[in-house]
Amino acid sequence: MMGKRIFAPKLYYQLSLDDLVPKNHLLRQISSAIDFSFVYSLTKSHYSHTGQPSVDPAVIFKTMLIGYFYGITSERRLMNEIQVNLAYRWFLGFDIDEEIPDHSVLTKARSRFGTDVFEKFFEQSIQACAKAGLLTEGPVYVDSTHVAAAASLDSLVRREDAIKPPYSPREFVQKLSSDNPSTELDASSNRVADDINAIPKAQSSEFLTRGRHEGRTNDNYVSRTDPDATVVNNARLGLRLAYKAHVSVSGKRGLVVTAAIVTTGIVGEEHLLGEVLKSHTKHTGMTVKQAVADTRYGMLANYISLEQAGIEAFIPPHERNNGVNGYWGKERFRYVPEKDVYICPAERTMAVFHVATIRGQRAKLYRCERGVCQNCQLHSRCTPPGNHRTVTRSINQGLIERAKERLSTPVGQSVFGPRKTRIEGIFALGKDLHGLRRTRLMGRWKVQIQVWLTATVINLKRAAWAMVTLPDASSFSREKWIFVFSREQLGLFLCLSV
Repeated sequence: MMGKRIFAPKLYYQLSLDDLVPKNHLLRQISSAIDFSFVYSLTKSHYSHTGQPSVDPAVIFKTMLIGYFYGITSERRLMNEIQVNLAYRWFLGFDIDEEIPDHSVLTKARSRFGTDVFEKFFEQSIQACAKAGLLTEGPVYVDSTHVAAAASLDSLVRREDAIKPPYSPREFVQKLSSDNPSTELDASSNRVADDINAIPKAQSSEFLTRGRHEGRTNDNYVSRTDPDATVVNNARLGLRLAYKAHVSVSGKRGLVVTAAIVTTGIVGEEHLLGEVLKSHTKHTGMTVKQAVADTRYGMLANYISLEQAGIEAFIPPHERNNGVNGYWGKERFRYVPEKDVYICPAERTMAVFHVATIRGQRAKLYRCERGVCQNCQLHSRCTPPGNHRTVTRSINQGLIERAKERLSTPVGQSVFGPRKTRIEGIFALGKDLHGLRRTRLMGRWKVQIQVWLTATVINLKRAAWAMVTLPDASSFSREKWIFVFSREQLGLFLCLSV
């Protein structure tokens, strides 16, 4: 027999909001693992001791976290979701019949608190991971990723045109008409207004084409929508406006996000290594013993700074061994450290003939005796006609060679091997689940807050998972884990396993 559900609302209900929220809900686990009372000490200096009571600052931060936990990128929609979601109400401490704050309180809170408070809030998530036993001394993995800006290429204008005049053309004509009441002026004003309306709007495709012919660069063009965003060219996604997030992870299996710095999209990540490591130490209180990064960070300047700081570099060097214009590269020449000479492909000795400063670093220049190259049978494959082949070696080249040797050892392979899954797994998690694929707001300081909050929810989820008492995982197969735990607990498990 087919059943048919007929809804008949009751006049009175006997229920508890606490009973309606599942015991294994994510927000229950977060609430039991994290004490948000620290928010009051963080924000106390930003409130007056007199006047009407404000919205609870802990409620403001919890509201923001809900949006990042569940990837709700619109704050208006976030408040609508909180209005109807019982778990969200329970997490914020609002009963069923209580009114939810307006979405504007979030905007006001960002302006009121500024970046300092949000950075300290991010630090608290790191401390939560430390209490959960996830933060331990070990390798620090560093990398960066582009975050698409909430602005279109159509918003690009020349920098000299980006300065907004006090009045738009229409407003200027109207003000001119009101300040000078005259029949002739009114008629001329109407003609000017008609002319303004008759001007066709520039098509974005034509603008972009013209921009490319004129060599559109970030020096010449700026977005009116988000002036801090810069144009980047991605091989897969093409031209777009973006920021760049520089992140470090550490702890057990690299589970804890320990630093997050936002720059414009064109800043080279290799120049931010020292700043990211310094931020890691500031947030965790732990010194860096081992730094792990990809080839982009393999600059000589980074090896020197890490060596001076007593940090082992597990970073492949960014070397250009291939020759230019089809000529043989440096890899064809063998260095003999005992004699400080190079042996060329023709088995001739290349000795030091000059010491120079190249790109800010002292380097030795090696070549054969005068006349040897011109008479060599391999000259046409080694260097242009009439030239002497020169090989350059930095004074600190030993640091690069030691880094290569370090990476080839079993310890180096065990440290560098998990780099991609640990640091890039964080980026995938943030972009797929927590709204990091595109900025929510405009302006670098606001994007910085967004990246910190994304890192915060990742840390809090992992801290909550570590604090929850679970059965011994070793006795379960992967299929059993899926059946034993709820959907949200499984999401926490996958988050922890990245």
